[in-house]
Amino acid sequence: MNKVIIASLLFLSAACSGNKSEKEAAGAETHAVSEKKYACPMQCEGEKTYAEAGKCPVCKMELQEVALAETDSTGHQH
Repeated sequence: MNKVIIASLLFLSAACSGNKSEKEAAGAETHAVSEKKYACPMQCEGEKTYAEAGKCPVCKMELQEVALAETDSTGHQH
């Protein structure tokens, strides 16, 4: 019976470690998607941005995608 328990634990351990890489891959996809930023066109909250599209909590207008500033290899903005 001890052999069955040990074999079960080894199997579960191997199965759990395989799921970790799948979760990391899903996290990388989410990170790539979350690079978009959204802000209120009326700037009700200054320059505050949101990760997802939606409505401004202050004026209820649709949030608009913010253009991300491009930088060159020296870190200067274009």
